[in-house]
Amino acid sequence: KQWYQRRVRGDSLLRKVLLSGVVPQNSLIMGPCAGGAVYSPAITDFTFMVKGTSHMFITGPDVIKQVTNEEVTQEELGGWGAHCSTSGCAAGAAENDVHLLLQTRRLLSFLPSNNKEKSPIQKCSDPADRLVPALDNIIPNSATLPLFY
Repeated sequence: KQWYQRRVRGDSLLRKVLLSGVVPQNSLIMGPCAGGAVYSPAITDFTFMVKGTSHMFITGPDVIKQVTNEEVTQEELGGWGAHCSTSGCAAGAAENDVHLLLQTRRLLSFLPSNNKEKSPIQKCSDPADRLVPALDNIIPNSATLPLFY
């Protein structure tokens, strides 16, 4: 049974890799996501989480406590804050499931269905020649510095 589960998971990841760049791939984490299931959202284009109810980690707080003697909560280990601000595995978080689905619907309105379609055109009231001086400081002048320092 274990070899079959690994094979199915491997086949699923292979399909994701083969479809990368062909169709938009998004993951909505709306509850716990642990173990081997975490690899899938990690390789999708966009991953969104629900604040307070979704967690993503390979192994949970109990194992961390047993191995390192460190006490950590599910939220600290793999909650929306950890993945939206530290690991970068999640692109954003929503207050609840409904808000997450609405955010995802909005995101999809900006994306083509596949790589052969043109991106949808959205009306924009923002002037194209608007200057944003703060953008000059996002990328450091030195290639040896991290993007966020």
